[in-house]
Amino acid sequence: MKKDKIYQYAIYVVLSVTIGFSAFLITSDNVAPFTTQASMQKTVANIAPEVTGVVTKVNVENGETVKAGDVLFSIDSRSYELAVRQSQAELHQVQESNSAKWQELQAANQTLAQRKIEWQNAKTKLTRYQSLLSKGLITQQEFDDVQMNDSVAERVVQSARADSLRIQAELATEDNNAAVELAKAKLEQAELDLSHAVVVAKIDGTVSNLQLQAGTYMNKGTVAMFLVNEANSWLKADFNEKGISHLMVGTSVLIAFDAMPGQLFEGQVINRDSAIYDASSQNSMLSDVTNDSRWIREQQKIRTRIQVDGVDSALISGSKASVIVKNGNGLIDAIGYSWIQLVAYFRYIY
Repeated sequence: MKKDKIYQYAIYVVLSVTIGFSAFLITSDNVAPFTTQASMQKTVANIAPEVTGVVTKVNVENGETVKAGDVLFSIDSRSYELAVRQSQAELHQVQESNSAKWQELQAANQTLAQRKIEWQNAKTKLTRYQSLLSKGLITQQEFDDVQMNDSVAERVVQSARADSLRIQAELATEDNNAAVELAKAKLEQAELDLSHAVVVAKIDGTVSNLQLQAGTYMNKGTVAMFLVNEANSWLKADFNEKGISHLMVGTSVLIAFDAMPGQLFEGQVINRDSAIYDASSQNSMLSDVTNDSRWIREQQKIRTRIQVDGVDSALISGSKASVIVKNGNGLIDAIGYSWIQLVAYFRYIY
């Protein structure tokens, strides 16, 4: 009889706990939101080459930790070296052409100066011959020859000046300078492409999902591997929207990771998304209306980010977790702690 009482009391206790937890879970969204839809997230960098070519060497292995600046892999650089040499030759050609144009202007200016001196001499001689003609010391024919020489010298000066102005106008259009700048830009791009033939890590991280090998032809922008930043992590958790009033920044939470049975971690809500994807309301698209005949529809989820205190770095990005939000009320938080601790212990079984 006594044994029957013990069984009876045990059944009552189990039923009471079950009913109590069930009632708590039913109302938890309104007092202490709880979710099993949570996972660890880490910053992941997509590593892709900025040039196209055949991979000649892979310098890392999957799971290896690398530092910023470490070489990850290399692409055949011969075509890019040729492009650099070609761009250098084109730049030299344009610079020589530009230099020749300035030398031509210098020669034209010197010729103009010489022609001005010759004209000045012709004008001086014409003035002197005018005086001699008035005194009857020379013939009219001699004076006419000198006058004609003065006119020829003047036209020669005008021609030399026009030639100089033409060259100045050509240089003033900056066509040659623009050609030099264009050739320099082409050379810089070729040198940049050559430097991109060696792919280096931009951040510290762990190599993940490496399936690259030497001999692979890689297109520009094709992802070759991933770098996981172990130092930057957070927990992504989706709660029912009924608990939005409890999901404020700084709110404390308790976390149980599937990968670490029996252990609880504390954390704080650092932010929540202000919008989520809605297939029925896309910009510049007609509405996609879904007919739902159920009396009670599925609740909307709210995405939150949670900072976890003292999280084990061994947890991978994507590790699943359960989260409960602290209410601040002693009784509710005690029930919530008991529930999340029970969930953590259940992870030993499933």
